[in-house]
Amino acid sequence: MSRHRNKYTVLAACTIAMFAAGMNYIWSVFQVPVMQYFGVSSSAASGVFYLFVTFNTIGIFTGGRLYDRIGTKIPLIIGCSFFLGGLFGCSFVPQDKFFLLYLTYSVLLSFGSGLIYVTSTSCAQKWWPEKKGFASGVVLSMLGISTLVFTPIINMLIKGDSSRVPMTFKVLGIAFSIILVAALPMIRNPESSDQNKSIVLKNGERGRESIVLFILKHKSYYLLFICTVVESIGYYTINPLAKILGAERGLSETIIVYMIMCSGIASALGRIFCGKLSDVIGSRNMFSLLFITSIISIICLAFAQNIAFFCFVTLLTFAFGGFAGISPSLGVDYFGGENVGTVISMLSIAVLTSSFLSPVITNMLASDNGSLTIYNYFGCAILLSVGFVLSRINRLPGK
Repeated sequence: MSRHRNKYTVLAACTIAMFAAGMNYIWSVFQVPVMQYFGVSSSAASGVFYLFVTFNTIGIFTGGRLYDRIGTKIPLIIGCSFFLGGLFGCSFVPQDKFFLLYLTYSVLLSFGSGLIYVTSTSCAQKWWPEKKGFASGVVLSMLGISTLVFTPIINMLIKGDSSRVPMTFKVLGIAFSIILVAALPMIRNPESSDQNKSIVLKNGERGRESIVLFILKHKSYYLLFICTVVESIGYYTINPLAKILGAERGLSETIIVYMIMCSGIASALGRIFCGKLSDVIGSRNMFSLLFITSIISIICLAFAQNIAFFCFVTLLTFAFGGFAGISPSLGVDYFGGENVGTVISMLSIAVLTSSFLSPVITNMLASDNGSLTIYNYFGCAILLSVGFVLSRINRLPGK
């Protein structure tokens, strides 16, 4: 098989594997049935997701370092083992042992998902160095598509009966086992990447053992870190309250459902379209353009009513997907493709920071009853503006 055919095969396999990592976004579908089945509070059930985010980031960081050191196979095998073990483990958690769900879902499944995420994204970029934005965008679009596909499937399996939660986890475990077993053999690095690694090792400053220190010595990383933290502030402020805000702005229940569905599609399309466009205009310019799009969206959302609110929520989600789609290629543009796994790992820390910082900022600016105020919207706009300025200051290094 020619390399040209290989690159499409590997891209397809990485995309299929990423389909499994979409479990990141499915917990909201499980939350209410899990609360009912285990008899726990909303805060206890939400804790499963927050802990998931933490161990998912640890998995991304660990997987990125492993990928740069030993390639694709071992990180993927470990990742799939943890992921499937955690998913099947969820189906065997006794009804009076809810705390075990923190181990199976929040630790095992999330850690494995992180390894799958970083290995699939990094490998795809290795095969498409000339179109790395397109490759990472296609692969990462599966995070949104997975949610669209599995949300109705999970609802259909549970059928409003919380006693069906264990069976649903088991069915998902079987489905993801088939998906990952089919994709894993086809995910491998191009042969040329081994030659690139030997060249890197000869360069004292860029040796693999010192790549983390190399990144930490450059101000570009810290500017990228801040930009990555603030880029999702608007999305994390609006998205959890989208249903409530939609009703307040005059949308019917049916239209709100369509809005949420369109947001999922917009997130996936943002990853693909912005990734592809970044190959044409440059990832840094695309980064700045997405900040402008987010600023306009969040300001308009402060005043939008009815269908206008629908449109700007969708646009904000599109920009969120775009940020996610170009972040891997942006990191490579600054620090080189030979250490793509480590670069993605280093930026994943900023994503974790953003997920914990966003609700804190939201609560600081919200009203006493938790409703968003005008300060929430303009506070987000100010932070996004800071990100835009830093994205222009942070120039790409010379060749």
